[in-house]
Amino acid sequence: MKLTTKQETFCQLVAIQQYTLTDAYIEAYDTEGMKQDSIYQLSSRLANQVKITSRIEALKATVTEKLASDVAWDKAKIVSELAINVELAREHKQMAASNRSLELVAKVTGVLTEETKQVSGTVSVIHSLSDAQLDQLASMAAPEPVPIDDTGSIEASYKLLEPEPE
Repeated sequence: MKLTTKQETFCQLVAIQQYTLTDAYIEAYDTEGMKQDSIYQLSSRLANQVKITSRIEALKATVTEKLASDVAWDKAKIVSELAINVELAREHKQMAASNRSLELVAKVTGVLTEETKQVSGTVSVIHSLSDAQLDQLASMAAPEPVPIDDTGSIEASYKLLEPEPE
């Protein structure tokens, strides 16, 4: 089932370049001086030959496989691309982007899984604290919020937990 050079060119133009049958025939064969109707009939007859149809289908399958392999990303390629993103983000001091890329690497590799656990019951931690510990926690609590007055200003107070170094 050997094809001629012209037949192979016709098949490639149809399968790979996505030419119409007529346009592929005009490109592959010498059609100078031929009527358009004759070209149409000859291209149709050629395309209906089993060896031509088989070759066109084989070429289309090859193209489809190539596209699928180019598009398919495996875990290693994803991690590699994300690693590049981490480095580029760090170079440009875009730490949020860097952290996001790291998070995605962790998800892809299975290091980080989003897992939620439902917990029911009562928490008895506070009940086990001593009065001194409860008083300490109460002193650390934020004061009651101050309502906004008519001037639109807000007053706030805060407590430093650690003194700043001198």
